[in-house]
Amino acid sequence: MVEGMRMNLWKFLYNNFDELYLYCYYVASTVGLMSVPDMGIAPESKATTESVYNAALALGIATQLTNILRDIGEK
Repeated sequence: MVEGMRMNLWKFLYNNFDELYLYCYYVASTVGLMSVPDMGIAPESKATTESVYNAALALGIATQLTNILRDIGEK
């Protein structure tokens, strides 16, 4: 997460989706991944720990991309 904040200081344009994905991972997915242990997984859940972490990662990427697209639309 700290690395993503550092990127905000010097990186404003991304040359390809891989660079943008990495930024989204740092600023959003890390928050979701750090939240999983605190929020836990319901005991009755059939989801694996790996699938929960994968979902947290994907949700972070999707949320940040949506935020970026919203910002573009406002300019």
